[in-house]
Parts: sequence; structure tokens; C-alpha cells
Amino acid sequence: MSNQGKIIVGGILLALLTIRCFYWFYSPIAYEMFALFLGYTACVYLGAALADSRIQWISVEFGMSLLFFTMAAMGLLVSPMWIGIGFALHGIWDMLHHPKVIKTKVIHWFPPLCAIFDVTVAAYIFIFF
Repeated sequence: MSNQGKIIVGGILLALLTIRCFYWFYSPIAYEMFALFLGYTACVYLGAALADSRIQWISVEFGMSLLFFTMAAMGLLVSPMWIGIGFALHGIWDMLHHPKVIKTKVIHWFPPLCAIFDVTVAAYIFIFF
């Protein structure tokens, strides 16, 4: 299997494992767990930017982490669909890191793996919540 195939399969399997783990909780706890995880994942790139120490990218990643945190909060306060939208947008944000549009230094395989994960979780939330 190619590296791209491994990344795709890995992202889907990790998403399914996460969905299965959160499924054990009863609603509304399940979507609250997804909201917490969205807020958590939004900080990964911020942490990478902080380690990189370039102010421009710290600022960009901080602003985006606030956006995803806000979507997680909206998912808790308004509708779980905001959590799905947050994961879908985070998937796009991941892919902007892969071709190096966003210059935060991350391991090359992480953005596409995370994008597949995010899109899979978003699809689950849109279908089942």
C-alpha cells in the first residue's frame, strides 16, 4: 500500500475508533465529547506554531483555534450541526497545511491524515445528529 493509501486508511480508522468510543456515551454526552475533541484538535496547530516561534503563524493559528473553539461552543449551545461544520472546516484547514499554504511546521503526513479524520467525523455528525 502506498503512503497516501496508509494515510487515508489511518485517518478513516482513527475516526471510526473515535466515533465508536464516543458512541458509548448517551446523547447529549456523545456530541459534547465531539465538541470537546474539536476544541482540542484546534490547538494542535497552535502548539506547533508556538514551538516554531514565528509570530505571524502563531497569530494565524491562534485566530483559527478561536474560530474552532467558537464552533464547538455553538455546537453545545445552539445545534450539534455547528460541531459538524467545525470538523468539516478543520478538514479544509488541515489541507491548507499540506501544500504549505499555511507555513506552520508540522510533520508532512499529519495534515492529510487529520483532514480524512475530520471529514469522516463531520459526515458522521451530519448524518446521525
